[in-house]
Amino acid sequence: MRQHPLMFSLDLPSGSLTAAFPARGKGSLDLTNNFLSKQEIGYYEAELPPGSYERLRKLYESIDFSDLPEVLEVPPDTKTLSVGEMVSESDFDLKNYRLDGVPPKVEPLLDEMRKATEYLRMSPLRALRGEGAATQSDFPIEKPVSFQVTLQNVGTERIETDSPFVTRGVNGETNLRLIVTRDKPPEQLRESETLWLELGADNVHPPEGEKSPAERRVSLKPGETLRFVVRKKLLSTPGRYRAVLTYFTNRGNRGLEVMEGFLSMDLGTFEVK
Repeated sequence: MRQHPLMFSLDLPSGSLTAAFPARGKGSLDLTNNFLSKQEIGYYEAELPPGSYERLRKLYESIDFSDLPEVLEVPPDTKTLSVGEMVSESDFDLKNYRLDGVPPKVEPLLDEMRKATEYLRMSPLRALRGEGAATQSDFPIEKPVSFQVTLQNVGTERIETDSPFVTRGVNGETNLRLIVTRDKPPEQLRESETLWLELGADNVHPPEGEKSPAERRVSLKPGETLRFVVRKKLLSTPGRYRAVLTYFTNRGNRGLEVMEGFLSMDLGTFEVK
């Protein structure tokens, strides 16, 4: 049985998931967007349970990939996934498929890789989690709505992350965006019922009695949090709404301790009266 590390990567709505499963040593997971139910991005490492690599390798070698329709070129914005192995440090043998066109013969391997990925995600090394909620259940229509938001280092190492208080770009926007929709099933939403709102420095505030950090990046030790309040006038009609806050942080050419990714936080529902 070959012993090369097996690989799994997946395009997510605003980022990607990349996992490596070695025969020996720690498996790794790099996550730059929410995956399934967790509002979290980061890097994860753990020893796989006994027998995990052997099961993955057996499933991988049972597939005749030469007989399957691989995707070599796709239109822009087409989501794909890849499975394969790391032959050497610089040589990867990966098979690519559209998310809506995965061959049935590959599905058993993907199921096992997803299980291994979920196992790795229980061991965050450098990870940032976000959560938030409206500060009250309803707001007067003439007043801004407001949300309390918390970013937390849930890993075991110190991290740095871009400050939500600092503006970037010519228009003075922050790395936050508020998405507000009518509180109804997505398939029933009309285009006019979704608001995409860029947030500036005047929309982002520290909790009462605290000062906002002036630095472009904020350092968080394991367990530490960064809290802030978002306030925004909606200019909407009365009704019940749901809000999502997106937060972007960029590593650039800095070290791996700097977070990289696009984190979405469900802020729940609220009423405008």
